[in-house]
Amino acid sequence: MRRFVIVLALLAHVGCATSPTVPPKDKELSRTSDLARAAFEDGAVARAIDLYRKALNRAHAMDDATEIGNTAYNLALCHIILGQLDQASAALADARVAFQRGGSNPADVLLLEATVAQRQGKSEQALSLADQVLSASSDEDDLFQVALLRGTIACQQDDPVRARAALAEASKHHSANAALLAARERLAGNIFLLEGNPAEAAAALDRAAALFQKARHYRDMALTLRRAGEAYREAGDTPRAEDRLFRAQRSLAAQEKKAE
Repeated sequence: MRRFVIVLALLAHVGCATSPTVPPKDKELSRTSDLARAAFEDGAVARAIDLYRKALNRAHAMDDATEIGNTAYNLALCHIILGQLDQASAALADARVAFQRGGSNPADVLLLEATVAQRQGKSEQALSLADQVLSASSDEDDLFQVALLRGTIACQQDDPVRARAALAEASKHHSANAALLAARERLAGNIFLLEGNPAEAAAALDRAAALFQKARHYRDMALTLRRAGEAYREAGDTPRAEDRLFRAQRSLAAQEKKAE
């Protein structure tokens, strides 16, 4: 079983990069988990949820703490993508208990819990969880994501000064993850919008969309293209605005059709 790495961002998040763990020895669990992962990467998130639930039942039957934790984590991430935050919280509680039993680093779960809190409008709780991540991990990607979370919350609170400080903090941490770099550019775009600079915002959002495309995060790509189109329209650049909005709508429609 492998866990997905999340990407904290304002509109939608989700990374598909993974870090391998010891493969499950149980053939049924391995087969179901592989099918769930394939469904997730193919954009069929509802199908992935059904499969991850089956995998989680199997992991519980095996009483394997590592597999329970990894599977519950991935299940929670799928629920977050679909906006099912209560279900995500329940899965994360399962993951947290399993990881504590197995002695795993809780940083990934804390980051996902922070994401849920941020999406629920619980800013103080999200920031508290982010502080716990800093105590639990020195991983550069984790530190990068904590800074992105703080910047995202600052944008939601219409505070460009604090958001830009968080962006500067994120830039101090090296990451080769294209999705994280995309999220950083998207945060920069949102900050430029708060500062009343839609032309610079549109350029940053274009860069973010290209990086999301490189990372194969097509929903994030499409949402960011739409945001870029809105920024170009605000900047008075109608041709680029129409191009980005059309491409975003076409991509989202294709993804929805595939998920049916």
